[in-house]
Amino acid sequence: MPLKPYLVAEVMTPNPVIIGSEALLAEAERLMEECNVRRLPVMEDGRLVGIISKGDLREARMAELAARHPYEPVTEESWLTVAEAMTSPVITVTPQTPLAKAAQLMLTHKIDGLPVLEADQLVGILTDTDIIRLLVRETRENENGNPVC
Repeated sequence: MPLKPYLVAEVMTPNPVIIGSEALLAEAERLMEECNVRRLPVMEDGRLVGIISKGDLREARMAELAARHPYEPVTEESWLTVAEAMTSPVITVTPQTPLAKAAQLMLTHKIDGLPVLEADQLVGILTDTDIIRLLVRETRENENGNPVC
């Protein structure tokens, strides 16, 4: 049984956890762990300016380690900022974007999250987890004939 034509608004996570562009990478990492998320929209003066993911953090750490002098002591503290490691510009969708179109964007660009903007305001984020959650729910409903919470 095919899925109904969902809109991003029906599946997205509203009010995503955000971070500022001048925050240190250690703060972004801490926030991701505390909030159990894999990416953070990056905001500056109320505008979306980028997105940073756990993968971006790993790449920045590796680049930082590679740039060090071989005899320099290794410390856990990084002084790199989110702005130095984030992805920008960001591919975004609106709440009214068809879910299939958003999923196609994610596949085409090999990304696992899309900030959702309405009138240039961040209102949510659509992630691969949101889409998988919907598929699991729909599959269970179709198998049982009853909605599953």
